[in-house]
Amino acid sequence: MHRLFRASRAILACIAMMANHQALAASGNTTVVPGTASAVVTAPIQLTAVAPLQFGSMAQPVTGGTLVLTPSGTITTTGDVGTARAIAQAVTPSAATFNVTGLAGTLFTASGVSSVTISNGSATMTVGQFTINSSFSGGQIGTNGTATFNIGATLTVAPRQAIGKYTGTFPITVAYY
Repeated sequence: MHRLFRASRAILACIAMMANHQALAASGNTTVVPGTASAVVTAPIQLTAVAPLQFGSMAQPVTGGTLVLTPSGTITTTGDVGTARAIAQAVTPSAATFNVTGLAGTLFTASGVSSVTISNGSATMTVGQFTINSSFSGGQIGTNGTATFNIGATLTVAPRQAIGKYTGTFPITVAYY
């Protein structure tokens, strides 16, 4: 009887231990696979001004008008800005030129303001409608890691615009697309 008592006590101890520790069965419907993660850090995009936007020289207009300079350097005018009396090209007109450097083959956007004021003391003129190629959007960086683009714009000249040299700046921003 003593043996039976000891055996039942041992069985009860085993049952008590099992009750405290739950056994978990693995499901046959699960799989564990390691995932991967990666990242590439590249050099930031950079913009360099190469040549300024140069509308050229003109005689003082009587009625005023506009001078449109395209990114390819073509000039069109309105008003008497384009008459033989108004154009006096001591300075050759040219579009602004910029270089972009960055990750080869990537697209970039270019943006700027809608207009800026250039001044000669208190006298001012407005430069607006900036264009890069046929619009103001951007391009693609070449396989050598660079791209070049030109910017044109429209200069608005007032009647009897004050004589002098007008200067100013315009901001251009580029970013990876």
